[in-house]
Amino acid sequence: MSMAKAKVFGVGLSRTGTVSLTTALKRLGYRARHYPNLFQVIELSKKLDALTDTPVIVYMETLDRLWPDARFVLTVREEETWIASLRRHYAKKPVSRIMKWKLWNRRCVYGMNGFDEAHFRQVRVAHEARVRALFEDRPGKLLELDVCGGEGYELLCPFLGRPAIDEAFPHQNRG
Repeated sequence: MSMAKAKVFGVGLSRTGTVSLTTALKRLGYRARHYPNLFQVIELSKKLDALTDTPVIVYMETLDRLWPDARFVLTVREEETWIASLRRHYAKKPVSRIMKWKLWNRRCVYGMNGFDEAHFRQVRVAHEARVRALFEDRPGKLLELDVCGGEGYELLCPFLGRPAIDEAFPHQNRG
């Protein structure tokens, strides 16, 4: 007997496997959106089964209160490859060409729009500690998933109470 499908919120930082998580959730039958507009997260949480990436982080506590049965997935990644991936990501497009809501989202999550390695390392530690603290007294609400390190359906399916699927976990947006 499988439990009813609870909402799922991916609260990993940029470049930690959030696109892969979204794809996996879709393959498991969830109506999922990656990187929703910062100003539409709450409204979209009412219409969809799953939301992932940094705009979700901004509303994490609110989503937890709104959806008491929701599950949260913290995608994590080895720090050096994460920093290298972020450096490449931030070098792709000048700040002047990024939509305003995306810049606002960056400020909310990272405290800045540009890339600063030392600052991002501190943000990562603080963010992961904040997420773990929010759920530390509620076992079964949070899954830490290292998609880049090879973890996938073998952890995600039991966490969500979904039957395992016999396919490779998606690895989207590599880099």
